[in-house]
Amino acid sequence: MTNPPEVSPRRQRSERSASSRLPVDADPRREPDGRRIFTEDDLEGYFAAVDPRILARDRRRRHRRQAIVLVVIAVLLAGVTVTAYQVLRGAWSIPGWEAAPPDEELLCPAGEFSYSKSSPVLVYNGTTIGGLAGDVANDLESRRFQIDGVGNKGFTTSNMVAVIMSGPQGRDTAFTIQRNIEGSYYRPDAREDNTVDVILGTKYSGLLPVDRVSTNSGPLDCQRLETEAPTGVQG
Repeated sequence: MTNPPEVSPRRQRSERSASSRLPVDADPRREPDGRRIFTEDDLEGYFAAVDPRILARDRRRRHRRQAIVLVVIAVLLAGVTVTAYQVLRGAWSIPGWEAAPPDEELLCPAGEFSYSKSSPVLVYNGTTIGGLAGDVANDLESRRFQIDGVGNKGFTTSNMVAVIMSGPQGRDTAFTIQRNIEGSYYRPDAREDNTVDVILGTKYSGLLPVDRVSTNSGPLDCQRLETEAPTGVQG
C-alpha cells in the first residue's frame, strides 16, 4: 500500500490562507443579488454605537420645531378668526373684499322716440333655426336698415318673438325696429355706442307688412320692465 505524499508545512499554511479568503459565507447577511439584509443584531449594534446624549439632543430639537409650528398655526388661526369676525360686524374693511354692489334696476326709457334708421343693427339668431339671422338681416336691409353683422347669441329664453337691445344712443333705431317686428320687446343696456342688437326667438314669424308699419313717434315697449321717471335720459 502506497503512502500519500507528504505535504510540506508551508503548502499547508498556503492552502489554509487561500480557503480563508473564499467568498463562501463571508457575509451571510448579503443576498446573491447584492441586497444587504439588516438583522436585529445589526440594528442593535448601530443604535448602541450612537451616543445617547446625541439622541436626546435631536429629540429636544425636534420637539422645539414641532412646538414652534403649532404656535405659528394657532396664531394664524386666531388672526383669521378675529379678522373674519370684525369684517362680518362691519368694523373692518379689506380693500377688494367689499360686497359687489347690487345690479342697477332696469327701467324702460320714458318718453317718445322718433322713427329713425340711422344706427347700425346687428342681428342674432337666438334659436336653432338655421339661417334665421341672415334671412331677417336681408329683410331689414331691404327696408333701408344699416346691417352691421349677423351671428348667434343665447338669451334667457327663446320662447319669444325678438329682443331689441341698445344704449341711449340707439333707442330711436330700436324703436323703429320694434315697429317692424310686432311682438318684440326692448331691453336697455349701458353700451355707449349707437349700435342696436336684435335677438330673434322661436316665435318670430316675419316682419310686419310695410303698409301696416306706423312711422309716428311713440314709446318703447319693454313689456315687464317698469318705466323710468319722465326726467330720465331719452334717446
